[in-house]
Amino acid sequence: LAGARAAAGTSTTLLPINLGGLGFLTVADSARIEPALKSALGGKWPIVPRRLLSALVRRRGRTLSRGVAMNDVVIKGAGGLAAVHHKMAAPGNELGHLLADGLIAATAAGSTAYSLSAGGPLLAPDVEAMVGTPVCPHSLGSRALVLAPGAELELTVLGSFDRVTLLFDGQESVDLLPRDEVRVRLDRTAVRMFQNPGQPFVRSLQKKLGWQGSKKRSL
Repeated sequence: LAGARAAAGTSTTLLPINLGGLGFLTVADSARIEPALKSALGGKWPIVPRRLLSALVRRRGRTLSRGVAMNDVVIKGAGGLAAVHHKMAAPGNELGHLLADGLIAATAAGSTAYSLSAGGPLLAPDVEAMVGTPVCPHSLGSRALVLAPGAELELTVLGSFDRVTLLFDGQESVDLLPRDEVRVRLDRTAVRMFQNPGQPFVRSLQKKLGWQGSKKRSL
């Protein structure tokens, strides 16, 4: 993910290989590296853009931090034992308050990761949209929200009994204080990635996420 962020906005094209576990949006497993390289470098695989998220943190009217993420930007309690109280707006209109263990802002690529585990929707990887997914909200009315490419998700941290942190792809972090403002949106820059035509999104849903169906109807 760090490599993807570094390649954003450049002519570099990434070939995502699964060297670990799920690897949902990778184009090949480690045993197929050589054929994947031949297909990609031989011009047989298309190149597609994947837009990143950008996040801005403001404190007392001044910009404290900026960053980008390939999958998601997450606000949560660092200890994981206390809820965080936010005030939300999107896009430019108040959505009220959110009391939850955290909030995930995810790209389409990130919609198959932490956001999905928290109950967020699946987006096809070529959809240019941002998902805002509450983590264990303390309200039945708090649900995931899909926002258009130009929309901005604004959050004001009101407080928590825990230390609150902002995470970029689960790697880089920024500590947040009460009244800090976080603004997240799809970034203008994108990462160029090879796409394996023989491994479409719907096949990955079946193979890696266990999407099931049957020709027999259940009556």
